[in-house]
Amino acid sequence: MSEANTRSIVIYHGTRRATWVEWSDRVVLKITTVRENPKSLKVILCGQFTREYVAELKKALWPEDAAVETFALDLANVSFVDREAMVFLCGAKSRNVAIQNIPSYVTRWIEQEGRCGSSRQQSPEK
Repeated sequence: MSEANTRSIVIYHGTRRATWVEWSDRVVLKITTVRENPKSLKVILCGQFTREYVAELKKALWPEDAAVETFALDLANVSFVDREAMVFLCGAKSRNVAIQNIPSYVTRWIEQEGRCGSSRQQSPEK
């Protein structure tokens, strides 16, 4: 990581203690997997859900070695969703993944785009 992308600040706690903090402009998404029972899997996201995390989320949500029947995705702590991530969410929804605590702007975006199953127009059969 180059120094140009890293910033530093000092945070004061009270009057005598300070903490030196460094962070970068890099987008971060924390992915936490919770097994509620052997056949149920919940993935909790925290941060900014962007295209660079879609592949990692797929691995977490649909593990190859698991006999999971029920999947859930919790977006309560997601602060940003980009277009590629929104498309992934639509695909997950169509695969019967329960999407919990979806931010209202994402719900409106999905409705506006006419994506995710029932709102999508079907082509007539010939």
